[in-house]
Amino acid sequence: MNFHNVVFETSFGRFDQLPKSDLVEIAFAGRSNVGKSSMINSLLGNSKLARISSEPGKTRLVNFYRVNDQFWLVDLPGYGFAKAPKAERDKWGAMIEGYLEGSKHLKRVLHLVDIRHAPTREDQMRGDYLRHYDTPFPVGATKADKLSRAARGRSIPVICRTLAVQPWEVIPYSSEDGTGREKILELLENEIANGCEDDA
Repeated sequence: MNFHNVVFETSFGRFDQLPKSDLVEIAFAGRSNVGKSSMINSLLGNSKLARISSEPGKTRLVNFYRVNDQFWLVDLPGYGFAKAPKAERDKWGAMIEGYLEGSKHLKRVLHLVDIRHAPTREDQMRGDYLRHYDTPFPVGATKADKLSRAARGRSIPVICRTLAVQPWEVIPYSSEDGTGREKILELLENEIANGCEDDA
């Protein structure tokens, strides 16, 4: 898949602000500082697309990127940022859940976790929530370049047990060396194709 036309379309803070479109939506979700923005930039081949910050919690709205006029890539705010005021964390939570529960065109959520650590309780809760609403969620295990191949092999079963997923649902990913990029692109292509079939 080649990305010849990637456009930041809009950000919204309330569900009623969603763009009016029938395009397939594929969302990226994960804890603050999991490497979500870096992954989106490396995946789409644009280092300046999603804002990257060393300070967690910078993505505070739901961001929509129109890709090739074929689908929306949806960047959800990171969860678990303890330093943010509780009222703001609650607002983010309501925003994310409103989108995940209410979007009619959401096909899949890429659930991001840091491959170097066991998924947190909040990661597990997010997986349970997605499963409750029958939203498929392959797991993107970020920062894979930080571990050896053997260490990755030891981490994946921990991720599987904690999130109740199968090994083939976990995709190690590195924004630095491109590990896992082709698998994610294949996933996107399949969702776009399936979305077009559903609309036919």
